[in-house]
Amino acid sequence: MPAAPSSPNEAKRLAAVRRVRLMGTPAEERFDQITRLAKQLFDVPMAVLDIVGEELAWLKSVQGFDGIEGLRKDSYCHHTVLQDGICIVHDARTDERVCDSAFASTWVFYAGVPLHFDGERVGVLCIGDMKPRDFSSENLKTLTDLAQLAERELQVAALSESQLALALTNEELQKKANIDVLTRIWNRGAILEIIETELKRATDENLMALLMIDIDYFKRINDTYGHRAGDQALRIIAERLRKEVRPMDAIGRYGGEEFLVVLTDIDIDEAIIVGNRICEKISSAPISFEKHTLQVTCSIGCTISKKSDDIDSLIHRADQALYRAKKAGRNCVEVGNLK
Repeated sequence: MPAAPSSPNEAKRLAAVRRVRLMGTPAEERFDQITRLAKQLFDVPMAVLDIVGEELAWLKSVQGFDGIEGLRKDSYCHHTVLQDGICIVHDARTDERVCDSAFASTWVFYAGVPLHFDGERVGVLCIGDMKPRDFSSENLKTLTDLAQLAERELQVAALSESQLALALTNEELQKKANIDVLTRIWNRGAILEIIETELKRATDENLMALLMIDIDYFKRINDTYGHRAGDQALRIIAERLRKEVRPMDAIGRYGGEEFLVVLTDIDIDEAIIVGNRICEKISSAPISFEKHTLQVTCSIGCTISKKSDDIDSLIHRADQALYRAKKAGRNCVEVGNLK
């Protein structure tokens, strides 16, 4: 695929990419809302919001497309981020800019709008289809309006400092190491590092809470419908978790069907409310997989930080509370010993 021309202001653009501080960070509901809306408005199977770095296109929000990153040189967004207006590919199979791309047979149609931060083009909001399409002037206006909403979100420093610090520690090509690829949230190592950092900054006035979440009878899903059904359940559950916490809170996959949620600057009563809300959200609607309907619930152990805590003691209390939630009948929240 022919490379897009280099920008004469690439150094300034990459400096803005670093300032926006989203490379290497997990999916967030505030961006997922925009890509879901784009997918629905244009009736397309795929919508993506990505941040375009020096070598990577980091897929911050994705609908209908697997992956969390791609090489910039292989991305259609490589062309979009270097121009002022919208980039349209009506049929990738015959477009000389992208016809040699590995995505040309799946992203046949593409429309992308550059996203600006501090006056520089740092990313792209785009939609795609598996067949050629026309794109009207009204469509152009609608996609541009959505891009402006996305640009407003780029101005909001929503993630906690502990999460941003973790994302900034790695080189661009290593950022994937902190993200659970299946669920697009922090992986075990990353979420444990975030907990340690938050414990150090927690005070008597600004406590942190930990929720340990286990999907009830998850083994039955894998045994009955196969691991692909289990993977689908985990993806949907992670999406539902993102909807019930603040952007500053951190969500990680602790292992298998277990999740950890770190709630910052919160008291125990507020944390219990969040836990109950998560229980209700996860059980609120069945998960569809092929022709099957999966009814899923979760059990949650909740605890809050103390001065004497280290990460092992905090996780142990949450784990003990989770055990009590399962003994109490599952699909509920239990609180760890706070004395």
